[in-house]
Amino acid sequence: MSAATLHGAWLQVWAEVGPSPSPSVQEIPPADQTSPGLIGFLVTFGVAIAVMLLGYSLVRKLRRVERRGRQLEAEERAAAEAARQESSGGPADGARGERSGGPEGTRTDADPGADGVDPR
Repeated sequence: MSAATLHGAWLQVWAEVGPSPSPSVQEIPPADQTSPGLIGFLVTFGVAIAVMLLGYSLVRKLRRVERRGRQLEAEERAAAEAARQESSGGPADGARGERSGGPEGTRTDADPGADGVDPR
């Protein structure tokens, strides 16, 4: 089928489907019969209340997640600081105390290389 034949076929279909010469008479119902009424108002009001409650719940949960995230970050920072201080050989506040040196006994960290072994 050529393009001209298809175009002619569409024109015939379009001409047959066109509007009728006389529009049908439609009666418009009165305004009191077309309003949603009390039931429509109550349904809309209920949906609005549900949306507000869901929003309130969402905000509470997001705040809780944010607060827990800050707590976890603080705990991770404290653990990393403690691990860093432990690996450097001293407590976090800078005070030096005694530490077990293994088979050679106990030694103070005031002189870490006194026995010739690096404490790290």
